[in-house]
Amino acid sequence: MKKRGNPLRPGVWEHLSRSSLFLDKTDVPLEIDRGQIEQFYHPLATDLLLQSRSVPRLMVAVAGPPGSGKTAFATILVAVINAETGDNVAALVGLDGWHHTNAYLATHSIERDGKRIALRSIKGAPETFDATAAYGCLSAIRRGGQVSFPVYSRRLHEPIPAEGTIESSHRIVLAEGNYLLLDEGHWSRFRPLFDVRMFVSATIETLIAGLRERHLRGGKTAAATERHIREVDLPNAARVGPSVLHAHVVAHKADTRRIDRIQWSKTL
Repeated sequence: MKKRGNPLRPGVWEHLSRSSLFLDKTDVPLEIDRGQIEQFYHPLATDLLLQSRSVPRLMVAVAGPPGSGKTAFATILVAVINAETGDNVAALVGLDGWHHTNAYLATHSIERDGKRIALRSIKGAPETFDATAAYGCLSAIRRGGQVSFPVYSRRLHEPIPAEGTIESSHRIVLAEGNYLLLDEGHWSRFRPLFDVRMFVSATIETLIAGLRERHLRGGKTAAATERHIREVDLPNAARVGPSVLHAHVVAHKADTRRIDRIQWSKTL
C-alpha cells in the first residue's frame, strides 16, 4: 500500500527548520530536507498520530541493521510528530542505553564456534546488551506514566543510568535499536510490546559508509574501524536482516541520510 505525502500545514516546516536536531545527543547536527519531510516523514507522523487516538500510549519499534540510519530516522520522525501537533507528545528511547558496561564486557565472554570470545571484542552484538533490563523498562513505558531510562553516551562510550525520561504526557514513544524485532532468545519477546513495527533498510554499501562515519567520529582509528565493521557490524547486520519480515513499515534508504521509498503493509 502506497501513501502519498501531503503539503505540510502552515508553521510545521518553519518549526522544524528552526529546531536544532542532533544525532545521539552529540554535537553532530541532523540535516532535514523539506522534500523528504513532505514525502516520507509527514505521512508516517500523521498515521502514528491517528493510531495514537485508540491507545493510552502508542509504542513504535524502529529496527534495522547497524549503519542504516535508524537513529536519524527516528529522531526526525519524533520531531515531525511534535511539530505537527505543536506539542511535546512524542519521545525517543534508544536501545543502546542497555549496552552492558565496559567493565562487564571486559570480564564476560561467550562461546562461539568452539572458542571463547570476550564480549568486549564484539561490543554491539546482541549478547552485549542487557535484554532483560531493556524488556522490563519498555514494558513499564508501555503501561504509561513517567519512566526513566538509560542513555548511551557516545562521548564516554558507556550507558548512563536514568539519563532520559518518558513523561506521562508522551502519547507516542519510539524505541530505536538493531534487535527490537530479532527472532532470537530473549529478543523474540519484544515484538508484542509494539503497536507499530518499522524497519530501516539499506544496501551493504550504505551500511558500510554509515558505520565508517560513526566509528571514525567516535574516535576509532581507521584500522580499528575496518576491523569492527568486518568482524562485528556486518555479522550483526546479517543477523538482523530477517527481522524485516516482522515489520509493518519498511523505510528503504537511498544513502545514510535520505529515504528512497517507504513500503507499507496492508495492516497500516
